Amino acid sequence: MKYAVLGYSTINIGDDIQSLVTSTLLDIDYIIMRDDYEKVYDIEGNTVELNETVKLIMNGWFMHDPNWESGNNNIKFPIKNEKIIPIYISTCLSKDVKLLFSEKCIENYKKFQPVLCRDNTTLSILQKKGVDVEFFGCLTQLLEDKNIPENKKYEEIYKDSVIYIDCKKEYSKRKKNEKNFFFRHYINEIVHMNPRKRIDYAKDLLSKYKYAKKIYSSRLHAFLPCRAMGLNVVYTGDINYRVKDLVSQKPDRDKMKKIFYDFV
Repeated sequence: MKYAVLGYSTINIGDDIQSLVTSTLLDIDYIIMRDDYEKVYDIEGNTVELNETVKLIMNGWFMHDPNWESGNNNIKFPIKNEKIIPIYISTCLSKDVKLLFSEKCIENYKKFQPVLCRDNTTLSILQKKGVDVEFFGCLTQLLEDKNIPENKKYEEIYKDSVIYIDCKKEYSKRKKNEKNFFFRHYINEIVHMNPRKRIDYAKDLLSKYKYAKKIYSSRLHAFLPCRAMGLNVVYTGDINYRVKDLVSQKPDRDKMKKIFYDFV
């Protein structure tokens, strides 16, 4: 069986970081767009037709826009393409989008259960709907430093620096005598990139972060992979239902990996 990761058309590079980490765990042949499951790319970023059955790793957040229910969003869910087998692992379902818990969606979750949830809110809602669920956490917690390439140029620039990721308050308190860098994870330019280039962009970004002596981040999918790589990183973002089960303690990496490979 071949595997696919999710591709994105958002401005949020954190989405692609999740797919990047998944691609370090499995041999990936396809990228399937989260917002249009009929739009498929091969791993090189070329548009292709899907002529074989694949397993799609459904790690991520579904989804941001509560107006989806009134037809203001083009996201198609659940997946109707029978060639795509959704693997619900590290999945977070928005409690604010009621249609995600419609009878049609619940039937889909039950068809492919168990659902290994990224957060306990998703777990609790699905459990009450009769879906077989388990808490898993986020796949970005399985990133290893060896999977992010060394880069001499970046080492010269970022070694012993302090990096701030979308946290202006902390950046305003930076020490002027230190090397400081500010990064944003909402990046307008990536909207025009194909999904493979976005994943490469995410890898390149993490290859800068890996040389910092300290990182402050309000973005969950900068904080978690940086912590997984053993970096000195502090989470500065909101503690909401999507993040509270993930930032407070480090998971058992070996246990998570065993569950992941047994499941997929």
